[in-house]
Parts: sequence; structure tokens; C-alpha cells
Amino acid sequence: MNSNWMIAQLRKLRQRREDHAHGVVAVHQAKVVEARHDVEAASQMLAEHLQCAIDEQNAAVSGLANRVVKASEFHLAQSRYEASLTRAGQIQAQGEAAVLVQKQREVGLAEAQHRHAQRRKALLKLEKLADQIEKRTAPRRAAAAELLDDEGRLPHAPHKP
Repeated sequence: MNSNWMIAQLRKLRQRREDHAHGVVAVHQAKVVEARHDVEAASQMLAEHLQCAIDEQNAAVSGLANRVVKASEFHLAQSRYEASLTRAGQIQAQGEAAVLVQKQREVGLAEAQHRHAQRRKALLKLEKLADQIEKRTAPRRAAAAELLDDEGRLPHAPHKP
């Protein structure tokens, strides 16, 4: 009985650990999805910025073509181009940072999944042990129940002094 109680307590503990590990995996999965979304958003933002910059540069060059250009107009177009290039670099850096965060979160997810698998394996091992003990003690319990049943059917003979 004492060993059965201890196994039941171990089973509860292992089940709680496995449930907690499962919850941690779910949190990590959500973080990975969020990081992937951030990477996609940064990539889309960079693509949109580059397309807008290309359109602006094409408009600026076509406005300067086939006419005499003042130096101030040329410098203004050049400063806009440099500002656009700087902004593209910033967006690209944000995208690279988002990729690093995503990779870190994926590593965290892999570790959490590994811990969850270990906890699940430990729980299954304990369940297997409990089943083996149950199989071993079943014949003993059946024999004990049969003995008690036989004792209950026997008439009690009076003792002779």
C-alpha cells in the first residue's frame, strides 16, 4: 500500500511536470510565431520602402533630364537619395535583428520541446512501472481475496478444552 501511494504521488508529480513543460512549449511556439511575423513585417516594410525610393528616384531623375540643372536641385536630389538609402539601411538592420530574435526563439522552442519530451518519457516510464507492479500484485490480491472468501464460508467449530 505504501509503495502504491508513493507511485501515485510520483505519477502526480510527473504529470504536473509534463503539463508545465507542455505549457512552456506552447508559450515558446507563440513567441516563434510572433518573431516570424516581425521578420515578415520588416521584410515587407523594406520592400515597400525600396519600391517607394525607386519611384522617387525615377521621378527625380526624369524631372532633371533634358534640361539645365542647377547645383542646388542636384544636391537636393542627392540628399533625398542618401536619406532614403539611410532609411533602407535602418529597416534592413531591424529586419536582421528580427531574424536573430526569431532564431533565438526557435532555439528556445527546441530546448523546451526537448524538455517536454524528456518529461513525457519519464511519465510514460512511471506508468509502465505502475502497470508492471499492478500485474505482479494482481495474483496475490486474487489469492488473498479467495482466502478471505474461503474463511468466510467455513463453519466455526467450537474449541474443545
